[in-house]
Amino acid sequence: MNGQALSAWNESVNAACGRFETRYDHCKSLFIGEMKQTLIGSTAVAHIRSNAHVIAMDSRSSGRDSVGRCFLVLQQQGSMVIELGDRVVDMRAGDLALLDFSEGVKMTPQGLFSHVSIPLPRELFKGLERARFGKLSTTGVCGQLLGTLVRQVAGGELAQWSCPQDGDGVQRALVALLESVLEYRASDHSPGWQLHEVQSVIQQRLDSPRLSPALLSEELGISNRQLYRLFEASGDSVCRYILRERLLKAAQDLRDPVSLHRSITEIASYWGFADSAHFSKTFKKQTGLTPSTYRSRGH
Repeated sequence: MNGQALSAWNESVNAACGRFETRYDHCKSLFIGEMKQTLIGSTAVAHIRSNAHVIAMDSRSSGRDSVGRCFLVLQQQGSMVIELGDRVVDMRAGDLALLDFSEGVKMTPQGLFSHVSIPLPRELFKGLERARFGKLSTTGVCGQLLGTLVRQVAGGELAQWSCPQDGDGVQRALVALLESVLEYRASDHSPGWQLHEVQSVIQQRLDSPRLSPALLSEELGISNRQLYRLFEASGDSVCRYILRERLLKAAQDLRDPVSLHRSITEIASYWGFADSAHFSKTFKKQTGLTPSTYRSRGH
């Protein structure tokens, strides 16, 4: 891919989402920027994949380009940090978010990422406080339905059924589900935590070296014993789960060509291993190979 790819990417993103500026700090021939737009009835869907370092829109541009729109986003692969004014949203694979770019936005991907963005009329969320925009909880029936519907749209599973009579039906369905999902944050009475919900929270915190059962219990508002029981019921433990998932993420980075410039120590540190020697010993115990051998064999 030549240096013109970045310009073509900017044009595609600007047409679909607004006047964003993309920064890529390595050789331009290594830049990956793919944008595909589809329609489900009259509902637009933007499929985005890139290894850009920063994607940003200042408040002046957002005022011109995104007036009347907010965006429902599914992070499919990779991770990124999204700065919305003074708020920071940490997006991991599988996360859903409702984002308002009216005051500008800065997205900092952590390597190659892909996500799906669905523009929705902001007028349908009139009166919604800015603090309510951001990452969405899928706790509850409407949350599960919203996540399932967005993943089906993202995966193209509904394309074969799309017809003109669908009109804005998908959009209206998303907005109806969002009305309940947005209340999850406002409610003081959240449903009891399920194992898959706790695992989702852990996935979002895997790169933090401070992640521990004690801090997790505090964040979830449950006792350590309740947390341990959730995992024990499935024959697992919270500590084993955290370690296993960190090793899995590190292994994915070790075999990812995009991460070749990152050292093993850097990858280990990013996934919460403060001691690289401990990481290497644990990695070999789990896989039978040292991190360097695993990387060189391209597993």
